[in-house]
Amino acid sequence: MNKSRKISALLIAAILLVFVNLSNGQTKEEATNAYNNGVALAATDLPKAIESLIQAADISAKVGEEAADIQKMAEGQIPLLQYNYATSLYKDKKLDEAITNFLLAHDYAVKYNDNSTKEKADELLPKLYFSKGNAELKENKYPEALATFDKAINYDPAFAKAYLGKGLVYRKQDKFEEMKAAMDKAIETGKASNDDKTVASASKTVADEYIQDANAAFKKGTFSQVISLVDESVKYVDNNVEAFYLYALSYNKLSKWDEALASAEKGLTLEENTPAKQARFHYEIGVAQAGKKDNASACASFKKAAVGPLAEQANYQIKTVLKCN
Repeated sequence: MNKSRKISALLIAAILLVFVNLSNGQTKEEATNAYNNGVALAATDLPKAIESLIQAADISAKVGEEAADIQKMAEGQIPLLQYNYATSLYKDKKLDEAITNFLLAHDYAVKYNDNSTKEKADELLPKLYFSKGNAELKENKYPEALATFDKAINYDPAFAKAYLGKGLVYRKQDKFEEMKAAMDKAIETGKASNDDKTVASASKTVADEYIQDANAAFKKGTFSQVISLVDESVKYVDNNVEAFYLYALSYNKLSKWDEALASAEKGLTLEENTPAKQARFHYEIGVAQAGKKDNASACASFKKAAVGPLAEQANYQIKTVLKCN
């Protein structure tokens, strides 16, 4: 009886072994067919080609060593084909779909150890998020734009343009401190990567905001505040002609004649070299010179200022106040 049971067990084992071998043979054949199908589809239908290759890789992994070559070939093609498909979507200006598929390319590259494709996807993704963020900014979708720019930064913390984008969103929202912080980061990362254009754009944005606030302060007659705001502006852009005009105006209002003279003379070097454009600086120089009791020099300056919009005021100084010859 025991001998009979042993024979039965051996027969069952043999039958199972034959079944497994046949099953594995069929499974390997399925893997091969899936792989060949994927290769054939690669020229006409990339999504289906990728799907077939993933199927081939999965089946091969279950088969084991016998199908290792199929698994290796399938896995070696999946990330790059996914990258190529994402690229085609981008060329067709399907930005959201392109981003989704570049993310898949990144994931497949990680899964299948394709460092080259991972690096290419990771290089493109922040740029695509930047483009999407810009589009959202133009559509006044400020929370969405901020989130998208942050995604770009998550992929590339040194991406200066993404910080610039965030700064522009905050400017639209009238959030000065947040805007300044983002622009400072854009300047820092831009300098580190030699992105001079982004550095210049971020610097100008902050400088202009300070000038705007300085003009508002001047209208209120808070001239010391004007000077403080312009001091901040020139830290970002030190050759802004409007900054030195505001300096000259405010220093004259505060009777700080020497500072007004220095500011106006600097402004002259930055202003367009035409009598009409330079007249406003000559006028402020005349005011400062008159304040210093240097009437002869003031008369000469006001005569240079007597063109364009300031002609009436300059002539009043010449004829009525100083009584110039």
